[in-house]
Amino acid sequence: MNELELQKRIFRLISDPSVVYTTKFGKRLQFLSPGRISSVGPDLLEIAVLLNGFLIVGDCEIHFKSSDWILHKHELDSNYSNVILHIVMDDDIDIKSHFDTLVIRYEQLQIINIKVDSDPNEISNIEDLQNYALLRLLRKTSESQKLLLNKSLNDTLVMQCQEFISKYEQRKRRPSYDTNRLSNLLDKISNSHILTFLISIKSGLSISIPDLILNLIKHKIDEEGPHLRRELILNCVLPLALALANEENRINLFVWYWSTPTLNKYGILNRRFPNNPQNFLWQQQGMLEYLKEHGSKRNIVAESFREFGFLDVLSFYKNGRLPLEFFQD
Repeated sequence: MNELELQKRIFRLISDPSVVYTTKFGKRLQFLSPGRISSVGPDLLEIAVLLNGFLIVGDCEIHFKSSDWILHKHELDSNYSNVILHIVMDDDIDIKSHFDTLVIRYEQLQIINIKVDSDPNEISNIEDLQNYALLRLLRKTSESQKLLLNKSLNDTLVMQCQEFISKYEQRKRRPSYDTNRLSNLLDKISNSHILTFLISIKSGLSISIPDLILNLIKHKIDEEGPHLRRELILNCVLPLALALANEENRINLFVWYWSTPTLNKYGILNRRFPNNPQNFLWQQQGMLEYLKEHGSKRNIVAESFREFGFLDVLSFYKNGRLPLEFFQD
């Protein structure tokens, strides 16, 4: 396996956002965006990772051995000053720097298919779809965080749900709910198990996120159907929970987002993207955000995040390297 093939295989491997890895320094790592392959400087530019609950955007260098970092004198090259992750197959030396190390077994890479067929009418690259899914979730989380600065948790929840239901009523194709039924649903949200869940998140309790969200999905708030309830949880409750969560709960909330299957397919997405899968919630969310942006591709994830001002709003979002002690404590 040459270096170019190694680069491509690792890129495909880390394009699954539902997998949680453990780094050399024992931190939980999830790839939210694999970035973009580069032929100059670091191998992957502007990847987005969730590292122990912090969302970090930076570069990634790939080597067969950890010692190749020293051999290639990357520590003296300013092009590598934004590397936040080192991926290797053989961790043969310890490197003291502002990045963590992920060891990938050779056997994991052998089964990766690096031939990707693209369709110009589709969101052809997996990183595009992931970037849009992440962008959508962070945009909604940022909106929740801004409301929480001046509103109570209960008021923020009601306002978020009210805005969503207002847009929901305007959809041409949706399950039939009259105005009174939707109004009753809003009235009961404040005293529902949803608020209890968010209070638990805010308190920093160690809780089982998958079990509790499953409970939210299963139990009615009023007389709504499962599809509407699921959409409320995804579009209102999850972003608000992320804005409130500590590191451990934030990790598990992201895991839920990237690993939860869909209930059904959206007709509008079937018609617009007939060859794109709708197996997971994040895939649908990515396509919806793509449509919201009028089909304009954002190839560089950090530029999109800067435009929305996430760095100023979300305490768990970091652009570039973190302090050295974060990676080697």
